[in-house]
Amino acid sequence: MIHFINDWFFRMVDRYMDIHYGDRKRKLMADHPETVVEIGAAYGANFRYLRPGTKVIAIEPKKSFNDLLMRRAKHYGIEVEIHNYGAETMNLKSESVEMVIGSLVLCTAKSPVKVLFEVRRVLKEGGKYVFIEHVKADKESWICKVQHSIKTPWKWFFDGCHVTRQTGRIIQNALFSSVELEEFDSKTVFIPIIPHVSGTAIK
Repeated sequence: MIHFINDWFFRMVDRYMDIHYGDRKRKLMADHPETVVEIGAAYGANFRYLRPGTKVIAIEPKKSFNDLLMRRAKHYGIEVEIHNYGAETMNLKSESVEMVIGSLVLCTAKSPVKVLFEVRRVLKEGGKYVFIEHVKADKESWICKVQHSIKTPWKWFFDGCHVTRQTGRIIQNALFSSVELEEFDSKTVFIPIIPHVSGTAIK
């Protein structure tokens, strides 16, 4: 019964997320290799954008997602290897993968700088980090004022999520050889996370 409720809930969430991010994610992940690392894999929202037979090394600190990750991996024909720890220290070999995926994860990371250091470490030369993240709004905007007014309760309710984190700037300063970053507004009812960035960083 619990599995049924969880699967139903995350199917609803998954549809909502696909409406808002699906086209963008398909473009970002279109040329993915046979093996990818995903940081903050959660319930496996990105499995639908990967080819069947892909191996995903899922970095997900919450063991409560494991069963759902396995079931969704089976549904989409994905081979999944789950690592239950944060992405600040990944137990993976240096220069061992060609692509790392991260979507809506750096907002909750204890240290996004350390996460990005690890991403660069595990990527092969020329490897890609593809990302979608919500970010702090322009400081002159009304959204920025909303972000600052609710940042503390938002963090309590949404698992440590920082709505005023300048994640785009953090990625650009993470010493990748190149970063292609696009700013966009997500058409969501959740005002504090309307401003987003997406793109590709090359080691």
